[in-house]
Amino acid sequence: MAQAEAQVAAGRVPDHPVTLVSDPSVADPSRIHGGLRPLWAYAHVPAGDTTDPTELVTRQIERFAPGFRDLIVASRGIPAAEMPAHNPSLVGGDISMGRVTMTGMIARPTARWDPYRLADTGWYLCSSASPPGPGVHGMSGWHAARRVLRHEFGIDEMPDLAPSATGFADAGD
Repeated sequence: MAQAEAQVAAGRVPDHPVTLVSDPSVADPSRIHGGLRPLWAYAHVPAGDTTDPTELVTRQIERFAPGFRDLIVASRGIPAAEMPAHNPSLVGGDISMGRVTMTGMIARPTARWDPYRLADTGWYLCSSASPPGPGVHGMSGWHAARRVLRHEFGIDEMPDLAPSATGFADAGD
């Protein structure tokens, strides 16, 4: 991982990139169709890279799961340089929204007492641009929601968000 990340930092596409792989059907079985399961993946490459990552990701998965390539029915890769067309905050395909540093983890996007509340506008920021930063999925939104409840509605305690037996929070809880 360290070698691959050093290559990315130097602007080179590594032969064996850090690759994150997810099977969304584990959490949402409705994504399985006709016995086929989707697989979502991305690889760390230099910002703005124009290479289609499909073969790079396939090769990396194949290293650890021989025969994987033979199971692919269809694939679609999006080069890092094209990611902003899908999400404008992904400049150059950077899912971290810039260099991740300890200071940045607590002072993103600027050093403010409350980085989620945008002054007295009634607007709140809940993206990976705010603490605790990228890769901590959902926590930025959770913290922003706490601020909204407190400042806009006077609610100091978060409601229970745990699923019930039906999959939905019980009314009145």
